[in-house]
Amino acid sequence: MGDIFGLLITGPLGSVLSFIYSFTNSYGFAIVLFTIFIKLILLPLAIKQQKSMAEMQKIQPLLTDIQKKYKNDKEKLQVETMKIYQEHKVNPAGSCLPLLIQLPIIFGLYRVIYQPLTYILKMSKEEIAKIAAELSINVRDEIKIAEQMKNINLEFLGLNLAQTPQFNAPSVIWIIPVLAALTTYLSSKLTSTATSGSQNAQAAQMTSSMMTIFPFMTGFICFSLPAGVGLYWVISNLIQMLQQVALNKLFAPAIKEGKA
Repeated sequence: MGDIFGLLITGPLGSVLSFIYSFTNSYGFAIVLFTIFIKLILLPLAIKQQKSMAEMQKIQPLLTDIQKKYKNDKEKLQVETMKIYQEHKVNPAGSCLPLLIQLPIIFGLYRVIYQPLTYILKMSKEEIAKIAAELSINVRDEIKIAEQMKNINLEFLGLNLAQTPQFNAPSVIWIIPVLAALTTYLSSKLTSTATSGSQNAQAAQMTSSMMTIFPFMTGFICFSLPAGVGLYWVISNLIQMLQQVALNKLFAPAIKEGKA
């Protein structure tokens, strides 16, 4: 399974990142351009997801009515709910499927960014293992190995992207996990605004809880990983926010006119 995953996802993504690095000669700028490229590739899925949420938002008043009408008859409620979905040609899972498709790509992205020797310099496992042993560094910590070898430019806007923003690291590198947490919150806020009309009370409450939990989780994770991974997270969130603002404006008129 790992070989198939690498062949279909991490291999091609690694080749793209390697190509970008070849003319930027900067790990940081390569990550920025790489993230923009990936977001463009995934844009059709994002549009499809937003369209599905807009369709759900349009029929939410109808769903609310039948939930009140058949609150004591679960079987009838289910039948009437499915009838509304069919009449309005709405797929309730339509907003989830694009996200599920993106998950393997997201996992592949982190692997590619976390393993620059493998995917940028195309070094073999044997070569990496030999150098790791000589430097007494964990073979999986390729960014640290690259930092010691100085064969990849890990400096970005005065930050060393090989450093992990822990308490013994320079405080300036802490800006990465802080920005990651902040942009995660803002991105979630924009997304929740777009979906607020398509959610019931329980789903809305869950969304609100996630908006509180995810930023803290993001910050914690980015405090335990090299700053290069956190940089991807920050750039991805910033692009996501711009994308969400544009999609909100694109679909808002259609929702009001009943044409989404």
